[in-house]
Amino acid sequence: MSPIVKEPIDNIEPLLDYTDIAELAGISPSTVRAYRSSGHLPRPDIQTSPRRSRWKLSTVRTWLENRPGVGARTDLQRKREQTEVGDGPGEEGGLSAAVA
Repeated sequence: MSPIVKEPIDNIEPLLDYTDIAELAGISPSTVRAYRSSGHLPRPDIQTSPRRSRWKLSTVRTWLENRPGVGARTDLQRKREQTEVGDGPGEEGGLSAAVA
């Protein structure tokens, strides 16, 4: 039998679930789940079952510090760049043609 290693209480990090992460990030728990399924959330630090993913507070803080800010949707940025270069939809059938 292996000896039990006791950590000082100061070294123990809280584990967060989807609701906790959503609260810290200011988004809904369903958005956090969508981030995970699309690969925008770090892998869980602990996975006790398929429905019980948990992240260390330090993992979530690092993710929050490095994620794009509000309005920084990278998918929209790519579409804008394609339109400027001419690779995207042209004037015909686009929104600007309908407005003109």
